[in-house]
Amino acid sequence: MAEVGGLRMWILHVIGEFGPSNGVEIMANVQKHYDLQVQWQRKGTHIHPHHEGSVQSKRLLPGSVYPMLKKMTSEGLITKQDDGKYDLTKEGKIIVTNLFEHFQQSNELDQGVLSVGNSLKAMNWHASYMEELDKEEIAPHEEAIELLIERLKKIKESLK
Repeated sequence: MAEVGGLRMWILHVIGEFGPSNGVEIMANVQKHYDLQVQWQRKGTHIHPHHEGSVQSKRLLPGSVYPMLKKMTSEGLITKQDDGKYDLTKEGKIIVTNLFEHFQQSNELDQGVLSVGNSLKAMNWHASYMEELDKEEIAPHEEAIELLIERLKKIKESLK
């Protein structure tokens, strides 16, 4: 799966999309997404002529997934809950937001609502990250924070 971003990114993506999941669910969802990617590439969309023959669906094995889940847990990207399901940590959510927010699918017909929702989620996750930083790390950015606060206040006022 290295040619499509690596197993780590796929795991982050499916947990971000489907929420807390156990290892079997993660494997199934990663496989499903990967197979869709392969089908999409086989249709000739954005495929380089030299790679066309090499694009083939590979079977995901537990021997790949479970060690990666353990590694990602130790890296602080995901956490294993008491019920055995894995969920994103704050750091994992930031990565998912930064990498995948523009590609998330939704049943929402109004893409404006989807875009606003994703933007608010991203801001919330980034705020959570900044809340954990030391004052010295935040202080140089005080002016930018004030500007953002003012902009958000203007948006809020426009709703009245």
